[in-house]
Amino acid sequence: VKKGRKASEIADTFGMDEKTVGRILALGNLLPPIRKAYGREEIDAATVRHLTLASKAQQKAWLALFRDEEAYAPRGTQLKAWLFGGASISTSAAIFDMAEFKGQIVSDLFAEDGYFADADQFWAAQSAALAQRIEAYRKDGWRDVICLERGAYFHRWDHVRCAKEDGGKVFIEIRHDGTTTFHEGQISSVEARKRERSAICLLYTSDAADDSLRVD
Repeated sequence: VKKGRKASEIADTFGMDEKTVGRILALGNLLPPIRKAYGREEIDAATVRHLTLASKAQQKAWLALFRDEEAYAPRGTQLKAWLFGGASISTSAAIFDMAEFKGQIVSDLFAEDGYFADADQFWAAQSAALAQRIEAYRKDGWRDVICLERGAYFHRWDHVRCAKEDGGKVFIEIRHDGTTTFHEGQISSVEARKRERSAICLLYTSDAADDSLRVD
């Protein structure tokens, strides 16, 4: 590694697969006391995996909690939340071009994805990309593009399909973990019922007008 060789090259040299090399390198980057505790099975695999995301300073802070009998050292998914201040956002959530992102990415060598070190930087880039997507939808002829509040669920059961040409809308659902879902061609069930009643009233009025013309 110090010679600048890639994981794939190291894997070829030792006859190992690249993922195994990545895991060994990730463990090798941990502080020796953490590695020893893991070897003694005092730390579970999920906790060690998340510790590979930690900086040296974070590892030292966690180790101090781990050694303090009166303190609580977060583990598992709680540890990931602790490392990222409650907001661990995977790079897979990005709807923007990662090649243009200038912020820091923290790699989890035990998994496929990396994580954004700074959630604010992620949301700034994500919001800019989202604004572009909304504008593209409007240029494409969608009447309404509704962006739900972050964390709000899109209740599919309370909506019905409706084509763009018939006034269908686009609802954008944004989760706290950065995941963004675009629900195209939807209207609420309430709006669908209103349209149905309006259509019935229109038909009734039309029939009444026809009857009046026949009487005349």
